[in-house]
Amino acid sequence: MAIKLVSFRRKTSDKRRLDLIDAGIQCLGQGGMTAFTIDRICKQAGVSRGLVNHHFTSKNELLICIYSSMTEYLIRTPGNDSALQQISRFIENSFDADSFDKSSLRAWLSIWGEVATNPALKSLHQDRYEIYKRQLASALTTIARANKLKIDATGIARQLIALIDGLWLEYCLHSEGFSLETAKKDCYRFLEVSTGLRLELPS
Repeated sequence: MAIKLVSFRRKTSDKRRLDLIDAGIQCLGQGGMTAFTIDRICKQAGVSRGLVNHHFTSKNELLICIYSSMTEYLIRTPGNDSALQQISRFIENSFDADSFDKSSLRAWLSIWGEVATNPALKSLHQDRYEIYKRQLASALTTIARANKLKIDATGIARQLIALIDGLWLEYCLHSEGFSLETAKKDCYRFLEVSTGLRLELPS
């Protein structure tokens, strides 16, 4: 996730709110939850503490908004994409090179570590997960019907998400020799075995 530093200047309310979210992500990326303090976020965004209090009722609300922003691509409306294109987009977005710099990984791991103990964050995580799983299952069902196949679309979607999460964790723990292209191929190979269909990597 590419994030730009911002300077103090007159901006719209929505832009300032987004700047604070970006600053929060940067702080998480720099030092995890330990670095996620109001003072550090203000310094990163180049704003006063009062502005944070104006846009967010608490640091926890800011954290919730950050996670919502970071997971927005997972629930984006598919538009006119075919079912196969939708699945390819999920996989490609999950292994986007910009998301695999050390700062982004540290931000993701910091938030994931909070999900288990933060009720509001856990609720958002579950909502996003269900939408993500439902969209994948719907695309898989469409492909199966077109090929006159019977599959457990929801089960396969759940397993694909687990595989993607596992590959992410593997990269975080042992990045040497890890290839994003290999990770993508592993996901397509899993889908081929699960559905019995030949799925080509996008060109």
